[in-house]
Amino acid sequence: MIRVVYFSQKNNNYILAQKCRKPHRYTTTLFPVKILEISFGPSVFLALLLLLIGTAARPVGAQQDEAASAPEQAPYVNKVLFVGNESISKDKLQGRIKTKAPAFYNIFRKPRLDMTTLRRDIAQLEGYYHSAGFFEASVTLESLDYSEDRRFVDVVISIREGKPTLVESVDFSENSLVDPDELRKGLLLKPGDPYNASYLDSDLYTVQSEYFDRGYLAVAINESVDIQAYRARIHFEIDPGTQIRIRNIEISGNERSRTRVIEKEIAFESGDICRLNKLIETQRNLYETGLFTVVDINPENLDPLERTVDISVRVRERKAAWVEGGFGVGNILGSRIFAGWGTRNLKGTGLGLRLKIEYGYDLFEGETIKLDEIQFRNNYWRYGLEYFQRYLLGLKILMSIDAFVEKDATVENVVVRRVGGRFLTRRRITRYTDMLVGFTNEFITRSVFGRPADESQVRYITNSYSHDKRDFILNPHKGIYRFLRLKLAGGILGGTEDFYTASASSQWYWPLLRSDVLALRVRAGYGDHYGQSEVIPIEDRYFAGGSNSVRGYENNSLGPKIVNEETGEFLPLGGRALLLTNIEFRFEIPVLSRINISGAAFFDGGNVWEDPKNIKISDFQLVKSDSDVDINDYRYGIGLGIRYNTPVGPIRLDYGVPLKVEEGQSDNGLFYLSLGQTF
Repeated sequence: MIRVVYFSQKNNNYILAQKCRKPHRYTTTLFPVKILEISFGPSVFLALLLLLIGTAARPVGAQQDEAASAPEQAPYVNKVLFVGNESISKDKLQGRIKTKAPAFYNIFRKPRLDMTTLRRDIAQLEGYYHSAGFFEASVTLESLDYSEDRRFVDVVISIREGKPTLVESVDFSENSLVDPDELRKGLLLKPGDPYNASYLDSDLYTVQSEYFDRGYLAVAINESVDIQAYRARIHFEIDPGTQIRIRNIEISGNERSRTRVIEKEIAFESGDICRLNKLIETQRNLYETGLFTVVDINPENLDPLERTVDISVRVRERKAAWVEGGFGVGNILGSRIFAGWGTRNLKGTGLGLRLKIEYGYDLFEGETIKLDEIQFRNNYWRYGLEYFQRYLLGLKILMSIDAFVEKDATVENVVVRRVGGRFLTRRRITRYTDMLVGFTNEFITRSVFGRPADESQVRYITNSYSHDKRDFILNPHKGIYRFLRLKLAGGILGGTEDFYTASASSQWYWPLLRSDVLALRVRAGYGDHYGQSEVIPIEDRYFAGGSNSVRGYENNSLGPKIVNEETGEFLPLGGRALLLTNIEFRFEIPVLSRINISGAAFFDGGNVWEDPKNIKISDFQLVKSDSDVDINDYRYGIGLGIRYNTPVGPIRLDYGVPLKVEEGQSDNGLFYLSLGQTF
C-alpha cells in the first residue's frame, strides 16, 4: 500500500489518501510437470470414476427412505429464457444470477428451482439495468412453463429496458493544467456509453491519480453530473495546487542488508518531483529483490509553503538463507527427489548463491504399474551451483552464472552426460514481457541406441522472449502466454556441433460459466544442422507423444524411429520439425467439487518430422485405415480426465485414446498420472 499525505486547501488540514495498488510480486516455482504413463484398459478408468462418485453420493436405500417421507421436490430447471433484452446480451444477464440451466456435461446433479433465489435474481437484474443507465428498466417473472410430468420447468424472465441515459460529455475546468485528452484516458464513463453512477468514483480516482503521478499532491477535485432528457453531462472542477518536491529520503528497517542495496532500487532522488508512480515503482523493485516481506513508502513532514516532503522507506527483512527439498513424479523424470540450499543476501550485498541436487527414478519397467515389481532405475540426476545478482554493469539486468553436472536417460536407449557452465541474463521489458540471453559451454558424452559413446563440445547462445498474462501460472483460468526461443550452436562460437533450433508456443485461456475454462495451445518448432555437422544432436531434436503433448500415445513415440538390431523393436529418433495443437475443456463436477475434484475433456494433435518437405495436407486427416497411416501422419488423441486441485496445481489423471495408429500397433487407450496442467 502506498500512502500519500497531501494538503487540503478546503479546511487547512492534512488528508491521508491511499492509492490502492497492490505491489507486484514475481515468483518462480519449479515443479515436475510430467509423470509416468500407466497403461490400463478403459474398464479400470470407469471403475475409478464410479468409485469417486460413489464416495460423494449417499446410499441408494437411504435416498429411497428419504424420498418416501419427504415432501414433493421442486422441479429441475430446464431453461432460463430472457425476453425483451436488446442492449445487454443473455450471457451477461445469465452471469448475474444464480438460477441457471444445467450445463451439457452436468449429468450428476441438475439445478432445482428455488423461488426465493429466483426473486432475488430478478431484483439483481433490475438493479444491474439501473446501474447501467437504464433508469426506467423493469424486470419481472413472465412465466414458469412446466413439463407434462412437472419434473422440469422453463423460467421466462421479461425485461422492459426503456430508454437509456447516455453520457453526452466529459469535460474539465480550464485551469486543470493537464491536457483533457490525457485525463480522459482510462475513464470508464465515455461519451456515448450508458451512464453508470457506480463508475463515477472510479473515474474520480483515475483523474486524481494523474495529478498524483505529476507531483500535485494537494489537488482538489469536485465532480458534478447534469442529467437532462436522457443525457448525462459530467464535469470535473479541478484545482491542481502546486507540485511537491522530495526533500529527504530516509531508509530504515534494514538490519542485515546494506543501505546501498536499497538505494539501488529507489526510482527517485532528493530534489525530484514527488510522483506517485515512482513511489510504486520503488516498492515493486524492493519486493522483486526477494529480500523483504514488507515495504512501506510514506510521504512525511509535508511543508505546503516550501512545497517539499520527506519520503520514508521502511522495510522488514526476510531470512536470507533457505533450505529446500521435496519429491514428485513426472513423465520425463519419473519419480523425482530434490534438495537444495541457498542464500539471497550474501553478507548483506543482495547477491545470491544456490546449490541444488536432483535425482529421477523409474519405479516400474515400461508403462504398466506392477506393485510386486518395483524398481529404482536412475534415469536422471543433476548437480548445480548458481551465483546470481540483480545488476550488470550498472543496468537493471538479472545475471546468473552456474556450473552443472548432469546425466539424462529419459529417452529410451539414449544416455546423455553433460558437464558445463552457463552465463545467463534476464531483462524485464514490460510488466508482462521478459527477455533472456545466455551462453553455455558443455562437454557431452552420448550413448545412443547401444552404439559406442561419442564425445563432443557444444557452445551455444540462446535468446528467448516470454509474454505472460495468465492469472495463475500453475492453474490458469484466464489470460494468454506466448513463448519464443532461439538457439544457435557452433559456427563462430566454436565447439564440435553446428546447428540451430527455433520454437514458439502460444496458449490461451477463456473462463466460462462457474469455474469452467477453455484452454488452447499451439506449439511449433524447427531445427537444422549446418557447417561441418551432418545431424542435430539427439538431445536437441523434437519429440512428441505422452502426457504433455499428444495423449493416447506412449511417451516420445511419434515421428521417425530406428530399429533396434538386437530386439527388432522401433525406438524413437525424434525429428527436426514439430507441430502440436491441444484443446482442453476443464469443468467443475458439482457432486465432487466439495472435495476439490474437477474434470477435463481434451483433444490433442501433433507429430514430429525429419524434413518439413515430407508434410502433406492428407497427413492431417482425422481418421485413416491402419494400413494407410505412416510416420508422417498427424496423430490425434481424445480423452477424459479428472483433477484433484491443490495449492501447487492439480494432480491429474487422464485417459487418452489414439485416433490414428499404424498397422500392427495397439489402439488401446493409456492412463497418465501427472502433477500440473498439460499447459
